[in-house]
Amino acid sequence: MVAEHTAKAPPYFDLLFRRLDQNDADTVVAFGRHVHWGCWDDPASADGTAANYAVAAERLCRRVCDVAQLRDGLRVLDVGCGFGGTIASLNERFSNLELVGVNIDPRQLERARATIQPRNGNRILFVEGDACRLEVKAGSFDVVLAVESVFHFEDRAAFFHGAARALVPGGRMAVSDFVPPEKTLPLLQVFDPAGDRATRHAYGRIDVMCPLDGYRKMAQQSGLELVQADDITTSIMPTYPFLRKHLQAWDNANDARLFDQATAQLETACRSRLLTYSILGFRKKAASLSKAA
Repeated sequence: MVAEHTAKAPPYFDLLFRRLDQNDADTVVAFGRHVHWGCWDDPASADGTAANYAVAAERLCRRVCDVAQLRDGLRVLDVGCGFGGTIASLNERFSNLELVGVNIDPRQLERARATIQPRNGNRILFVEGDACRLEVKAGSFDVVLAVESVFHFEDRAAFFHGAARALVPGGRMAVSDFVPPEKTLPLLQVFDPAGDRATRHAYGRIDVMCPLDGYRKMAQQSGLELVQADDITTSIMPTYPFLRKHLQAWDNANDARLFDQATAQLETACRSRLLTYSILGFRKKAASLSKAA
């Protein structure tokens, strides 16, 4: 279904797996299902606990799925599926779904297969592959999801082309990503939160330089249209103090220092509005199947 991958998983998964193997309680609770930022309806209610963070991470997953207009009976492709948290959530809440998760890291897929069993008449498949080299039959999915994974992809445009090809006419795609306002791009390029040693050590290669207009143009070139853009930056901000508190328990002081530095830079960029955290919704145009094939 997908071509062989040529890239590596983000480096933070090495450390995450180490802490999961140690059965670290907070890590298991906070990141054993979802590996992405949290979302709080009331940021003041964040209490800094792993349990509260897990609820917020599930809420973010559901916000993305709501933008994709999930319902029973759909065929769903989750690209960059991590431990399968989004698929697990859909599996619990909907019925008669065909759920396919794609990830570049076989370790993450192994955990997903071991922890998620189909229910409610759903069918689940986890596949190793590269998000930028999707090889799926044209029109084989109703929904494509990418929850906080696009900024890791080597080529957003290639991902968009593959996702558009995978969708039926009228199908939906929803992604969450760090999106810079157009007017902040010159300053963001100077600040460059993705270019320093700490960020490369902690999060690997990331690209946070794609503004909303860039997404709109990629969509148009792929036969999609941007139909929704929700800036939820305020709602995700409690993520940062939780992550930085969590780092204090790490046994490797150098890793903790570099992760803290990288996370602090992202926090500063979001707090100063150099970056927004946004959920974007796209729809495949009815006449686009032949163009995207």
